[in-house]
Amino acid sequence: MTQINFDFGHPSASGVVALDGETVHVVPTERFRKDKRIVVRDSFDVTLSTEGTATVEVPPTDSTFAYEVTVGDDADSWRFVRYVSVPDSKTAVEFADLPDVDRATLGPVDNNGSMVVFDMADSLEAAEALSAQYPTHLVFYPEGQAKAVASQILEDLTGARAVVESQSAAAAQAANAAQAASDASQAASAQVTAVADSITESKTVVESHANEALTAIDEAVKSVKDKASDVSGEDKAKDETPADTAADATSQEA
Repeated sequence: MTQINFDFGHPSASGVVALDGETVHVVPTERFRKDKRIVVRDSFDVTLSTEGTATVEVPPTDSTFAYEVTVGDDADSWRFVRYVSVPDSKTAVEFADLPDVDRATLGPVDNNGSMVVFDMADSLEAAEALSAQYPTHLVFYPEGQAKAVASQILEDLTGARAVVESQSAAAAQAANAAQAASDASQAASAQVTAVADSITESKTVVESHANEALTAIDEAVKSVKDKASDVSGEDKAKDETPADTAADATSQEA
């Protein structure tokens, strides 16, 4: 079962207002079957609310019948009738969105109310011309032409698929090359970092050894200076000893 929402209005001095209290008459165009039950062509009415709305629930249509929906009485100048097909829907559908069908054939009609027309053409070129001239018509042309067109379409699709696959492979190769370049760049960066660390470590060792060498040199210079000072003191003492001895001898003589 499918729910149908009705919503009607009419013009007024203040704009479009609700068509409240009016009757909607619903009847199938032919008897039909629902499961094992035969449903006869009987009608029912529903009254619009003060908001101009109403909801009904009906079996969906098939290729054997449609619904005739009448709004208004015979005396109403605005009375109108629609023949509509109803889809099998689990959600409510709007009456305004239901497709119109022809009462006699139950075939769909376009927005201008005319039936869909079927045309036959002798060739593909003639069919294309008819289709361009009558966009709402369904145009048919010989089977041989249809097979040729289908074969061409299939060939074009196959070629397009091959192009897509080729482009996809090229894109994959490019992605792999980019990944390899990224890995190489990361490896080179790691090597540069290792060399820089090695240089820093060697610099530290050299500076440490240089400091130790400077300390050893300072200590050697100091040692030489100390030894030079000691030798100078000994030479001075040797120079003063004879004078002191002569003085002592003079003193003794006196």
